[in-house]
Amino acid sequence: MTIEAVRAQLHEYIEHAEKSKVMAIYTLVQQEVVTDDVVYDEETLNMLETRFDDMVSGKDKTVTLEQTIDNLRQYRKQYGL
Repeated sequence: MTIEAVRAQLHEYIEHAEKSKVMAIYTLVQQEVVTDDVVYDEETLNMLETRFDDMVSGKDKTVTLEQTIDNLRQYRKQYGL
């Protein structure tokens, strides 16, 4: 059986399976889904800590998601995009 056929059968099964069975399947594969195993080198960690400290202290200006979206809309309107 090809991997494509297995995927298709799993997809079909999950679409119609009971909630408890879907949750059991998810439990089996959830560790592969989680990306908590990212490891940063010392230089990157220091840079992230510095940026965080600057943001919290007010040294760096930050904007909300809404402000960013508004800025993009204004830019697009100004330049006809």
